[in-house]
Amino acid sequence: MTKLDAQIDNDIIDLEEILEVMVAALNQKWDLSCLSMPKKRLSSLPVKLIDLNAGAREMTVDTQGAKLEIGTHFFRAQTGGMSYTFKTRLIKQGGDKDSPDETSYYQFKYPNLIRFSQLRDSVRIGLDDWQDIQASFFMEDAIQLQGEVVDISATGAKIRFEKDFDTKAGDSNSIADCQLLMPDGSLVLTRTQIVGTVYDEAKDISYVRCKYLGLNQYDEKSLELLISERVDELDHAKMVGLR
Repeated sequence: MTKLDAQIDNDIIDLEEILEVMVAALNQKWDLSCLSMPKKRLSSLPVKLIDLNAGAREMTVDTQGAKLEIGTHFFRAQTGGMSYTFKTRLIKQGGDKDSPDETSYYQFKYPNLIRFSQLRDSVRIGLDDWQDIQASFFMEDAIQLQGEVVDISATGAKIRFEKDFDTKAGDSNSIADCQLLMPDGSLVLTRTQIVGTVYDEAKDISYVRCKYLGLNQYDEKSLELLISERVDELDHAKMVGLR
């Protein structure tokens, strides 16, 4: 089972509490995205929440020129260490005044349920049933070890190696370089510090937890984009199941 070791989910179903969340999102200008999955690839469209009509239980968003179809849409809002996801129904295009400059405005009904998650400082995603990332350790005495990433974050990774890692690594106490082959074929290169190893003797497999040392900005961004894509997909899957 894929795991996202980053969130603790709770549901908001009380109408007054939902209104409070929406008002906070409007007043504090939370980051808001409309999620869709054209051609089975998740797309995240940044939008702006610009108005609330509490009496009609409707909200207006600005898609900044993007077109939306009438029907059900999924949203994610983020602020600080919190993430809010919900689905709601698009009822019409245009704002309350229907002026020509409001062609990118869309009106939605309030959601009946908002799911919120408290994010940890570092999001760690499991890869068992998603993408494959191969890892190569280059030890300082020229030993090279090949493994497969089990889970990954922007600060480190858990990597599975065949056999007993400590035996294979020999007397090498440090790693000169770690190379991660990303799903798009790009490479992330970093020095790495091993923070823990576990050997499963029954399966003859080792799990090595490591921390990156000195990632450059490009590689750091590549990891953040990978993790963000997976978080978006998991958020979408959870929202599909919202009642």
